[in-house]
Amino acid sequence: MRIIRIVAILVAVAFVPLLSHAAEGKVISSTQYLWYQDFQSADTDQSDLAEYLRLDVTKLDKEGKISLHGYGRVLYQTTTSVEDRPEIANDTYGRLYYFYLDYRDAVKDHLDLRAGRTYVSSAAVSGTIDGVYLDIRKLGPVGVTLFGGRNVIFDNKSEVGTGGDTLSGMSVYVDTIKSTHVEVSYGRKYADSDLAREYVGLDFSTTPLEKVNIYGRTQYDTVSDKFSELLFGAKLAPGKDLILRGEYYQNRPTFDAFSFYRYFNVNDYKEMSLAAEYQVTSEYRVYGKYARENFGDDATANLYDIGLFARPIKDLALNVSYEYRDGYAGQLNGFRINGVYKISKTAISAGIDYDDFRRESSRDGTAKKYWAGIMYEQSKMFSASARFEDNVNYNFDNSYQGFAAINVNY
Repeated sequence: MRIIRIVAILVAVAFVPLLSHAAEGKVISSTQYLWYQDFQSADTDQSDLAEYLRLDVTKLDKEGKISLHGYGRVLYQTTTSVEDRPEIANDTYGRLYYFYLDYRDAVKDHLDLRAGRTYVSSAAVSGTIDGVYLDIRKLGPVGVTLFGGRNVIFDNKSEVGTGGDTLSGMSVYVDTIKSTHVEVSYGRKYADSDLAREYVGLDFSTTPLEKVNIYGRTQYDTVSDKFSELLFGAKLAPGKDLILRGEYYQNRPTFDAFSFYRYFNVNDYKEMSLAAEYQVTSEYRVYGKYARENFGDDATANLYDIGLFARPIKDLALNVSYEYRDGYAGQLNGFRINGVYKISKTAISAGIDYDDFRRESSRDGTAKKYWAGIMYEQSKMFSASARFEDNVNYNFDNSYQGFAAINVNY
């Protein structure tokens, strides 16, 4: 009911200007039939019917500053699975991803705002809220963002959470010379009206030299009094066809303030990586990456990844990659091949994933995935697509899934 009220209020507010001004609207509909296998359910073969709907209404005012955007899904489960909820009537699940009013330049050159269900992001905290996001710009060289509302939490098929789940935060940022952006942010999450998480974050990016970009992000968890995330990197383009990147990344698991798991001692994950990408010709591109992984307590691993993108003929595109990993927890190597071939208004795609793994003091084996798909675009207004996939691994000989969709752009 809360979602319905929010939608009704936003629609009423947004469409008032239409009485005196002709807006522009676009609707994208995707009707899908999905089938898959659930080995935890009595009925292994499962299927759903889903309707995805996206709405974009622009130029709600004469200046073109106000717009309305929405995207959601209604899903009907045609079979009985272990995920069934007795409180959901008729096995129909709804999910509203976003629905908000966007008002640019609400105060000329100084204020942008979004109201409704919207995604907010900062170095400290991010998530989807039923609330308000304000971007106060050009206060000299400084800008400020403020946001807050009910924290929207999704499970596999629907929305969960209560009115006591909230998310709020703010940031102060500076945009200056050399394409430099520095942002300091603060955010809180509440669960059932109790403080669950609190973070302070820093995000920066600068281009001190031509073709050299330095960037980073940090997040500090005030509840556990430790850094939960660190990222520092540099991107270089020494030539027009070559891109080099180096990164250091560190992550520490975090838990709610009242969680039992918060009292466990956990290790930081650290990774140092080097990557290169080279555009050989307009039709061929190669890349490679090396990463040194550290899981703490002298548990380390090496990861190697190489790949190729190729367009050997006009209507055929191929992606090929190979990955090798050794060290902590065992060895893994595998490849991935996929491609798409266009014939007039039809695109045919297919791919294979293959992994060979050796776990320490555990199982050995392979995991394979085979898939194929087709898409037909009759016009810019109408298209149809389908995909079929089979997974083979140590758990089962075959696990089939796929979908068929009809897409309409109004």
